[in-house]
Amino acid sequence: MLPLLVTVWLLFFFYNFLDGILGNIITMVLGRHIPGLGLLMIVMLILFTGAISPLIIGKRLIEYGDNLMIKLPIVKNIYSSVKQVNDVLFMEKETKGFNRACLVEYPRKGIWSVGFVTSDAAKELETKSRQRKMINIFIANTPTPATGFLIVLPAKDVKLLDMKIDDAFKYVISGGVLKPKG
Repeated sequence: MLPLLVTVWLLFFFYNFLDGILGNIITMVLGRHIPGLGLLMIVMLILFTGAISPLIIGKRLIEYGDNLMIKLPIVKNIYSSVKQVNDVLFMEKETKGFNRACLVEYPRKGIWSVGFVTSDAAKELETKSRQRKMINIFIANTPTPATGFLIVLPAKDVKLLDMKIDDAFKYVISGGVLKPKG
């Protein structure tokens, strides 16, 4: 019963939240509340934004909106943080920041952490550490993988996993409860 109740409660919460965003404005304009109209308008706004975003005018409008949000004193900190997380999580697969899931001995020998290879390390790090090949590894926090930290390790100390990145994220987010098949 618990999964059903939580699902129904979350759907009800999101419906009320999304319907309330534009629903209150629509109620003021029309003089009466029409259930679901705010949600419908939000969905239409999202679809419209998605349709015009590839166009030149859409790109300019999005750029203008980004610049406006970054200039607002309190909003800029929240907006820029959420935008950075969004950019990392929703990049196209070919350019996605996480190349492979991996296993590393971290934070000390004998303790293993699931990480994500982001790229090769900067040449200066290889030179100063006198390591031949260094790799940037992102260690995501459980249960919020958008936060975490970067470690730089010699390539020889990184064990690449055959696990899909999505499966590795589920594994990390769930604290190891959701195990990949195979």
